[in-house]
Amino acid sequence: MADVLLIKTLVVILASVSSISLVARAGLPAAGGYLMAGLVIGPHGLHLIATSDETRFLAELGIIFLMFMVGLEFSFSAMIAARRDVFVAGSLQVGLTVLIVAGIAMLWGVGLPTAVLLGGAVAMSSTAITLKQLVDQGDVSSQQGRLVLATLLFQDLATLPFLVVLGGWKQSGGPEPLETLRQLGIAAGALGVAAFVCRPVFRAWLTWVARTNSADLFLLTVLLLALGTAFAGRLADLSTPIGAFLAGMVVGESDFRHQVEDDIRPFRDVLLGLFFVTTGMEVDPSTITAAPMAVLAWIIACLPGKAVVVLLVGAIMRWPAPVSTRAALILAHGGEDGLLLLTLAMKVGAIEPNVGQPALLALAATMALGPMLILRSARFAEFVNGASHRAKADAEEAAIRAESQNLGDHVILCGCGRVGRLVSLVLEAAKVPYIAVESDLMRFRRAKKSGHKVVFGDAGRKRVLEAAGVTRARLVVLTFDRRHAVERILHYAREQNPAVSSIVSVADDQEIISFVRAGASTVFPENVAAGLALADQVLLVCGFSQDTAANIVTTVRAELNPELRGRVGR
Repeated sequence: MADVLLIKTLVVILASVSSISLVARAGLPAAGGYLMAGLVIGPHGLHLIATSDETRFLAELGIIFLMFMVGLEFSFSAMIAARRDVFVAGSLQVGLTVLIVAGIAMLWGVGLPTAVLLGGAVAMSSTAITLKQLVDQGDVSSQQGRLVLATLLFQDLATLPFLVVLGGWKQSGGPEPLETLRQLGIAAGALGVAAFVCRPVFRAWLTWVARTNSADLFLLTVLLLALGTAFAGRLADLSTPIGAFLAGMVVGESDFRHQVEDDIRPFRDVLLGLFFVTTGMEVDPSTITAAPMAVLAWIIACLPGKAVVVLLVGAIMRWPAPVSTRAALILAHGGEDGLLLLTLAMKVGAIEPNVGQPALLALAATMALGPMLILRSARFAEFVNGASHRAKADAEEAAIRAESQNLGDHVILCGCGRVGRLVSLVLEAAKVPYIAVESDLMRFRRAKKSGHKVVFGDAGRKRVLEAAGVTRARLVVLTFDRRHAVERILHYAREQNPAVSSIVSVADDQEIISFVRAGASTVFPENVAAGLALADQVLLVCGFSQDTAANIVTTVRAELNPELRGRVGR
């Protein structure tokens, strides 16, 4: 028995490593690799592993930790602060999607409860894929980024009633309205208990554990909280993910949220990967040939269908047209919550395989396309909004040109956020002429309010750099390290002014070589600067003279990256 389990584990890991290595090269999310691995080794692929109680148990653990992490992100204060975007926009997006999909499914002869479950699965987008891609693009704090994250927060919340319904379906063997209402009542009561009773208990417990200074005890306590509350949820006739979500929500409101998140993430990633593998094992690729039109219909419902719904929500909420267009494309793909609902619904018999399989296959396909859609959303919005976008861009460029027309031999500061504002202060104190270009509206307003010479625009656009006077500038400073944006700005700057120097501020020293190859005159790694500045102070306190300490630090700096000597900033 032990040998069989070891062989199965090795097969799963080998298939996952091979698949993820392929999708990583293509820039696709790891979830796609796990799904592919499950498809290959499962009963519909090479039949190396059959779906069993062991694989289902591991998948359930992945679901538990997924919902626990979702609960950690679920903040009452954040939800209240963005209540209009979370509750109004989020409920419109989920409600309209469920209504439209359920209506179409019923026209195909699907029953009302099943149709609603299908609509709920389609309505959900992937929080993990969206958040990662927005962070990589630097769009997480933009207007569309904040609206998308608010909608995703409501989607996570809206998953809970569907899980409750499926729990009641499993208990009664069918759609029982009274049983569903009873389950919803129990869930509401559990939410109240978690908010008012468990909250102080969990906080006191975690505080006591933290005082022991034992990392092992803290980790084991977090695992006990996640699994224990999941089991308690089952005892209360709720599904295990509901219990895990409630525990995560309580811990997420405490001071230990970030430490818990760091400790639990490796377990979540591995076990959630196993959930995707088991989901891939459930996917029947023959559905493509058996019901190609059904698969195509579900893909249309997920991509253009959801995008149209978000555009409608944007019109109701009076979002700017470019913001609505980008949000529509960002939220168009499927998500892990949708896969969870479909697999659980087929498992309890709420959705027949001939209906659920095409939807499952379509959701998996759209998840693979998610990062690409998010990456291309800006260009698509510019193309769709055409003249209005061009008029707005022209107005921004005219304002930048007016601000920079009297500048010469100046500094162009790309980004006026946390780092950029400090650079602005020093340039102002030294009376060095400069102009800062910021694309994030909140950071722009904050910098403008502080009195900095900042203009609103995207420095990654050639015409914006031209308007900022790059042909007359002595230096271009980039205060962010988003690779594609940096490479684009450096290329445009050298093209317009071959003599211009450039400095790129990066978070750490991992990307120094790539930025130098992109044409940066100097790369300024923040971790190296902070570490060496601290070391310089240590030497001064230890009795070294200022000159001696400076010489030692300079020598160490040169040895850190000898191949880039003279190109790495202090």
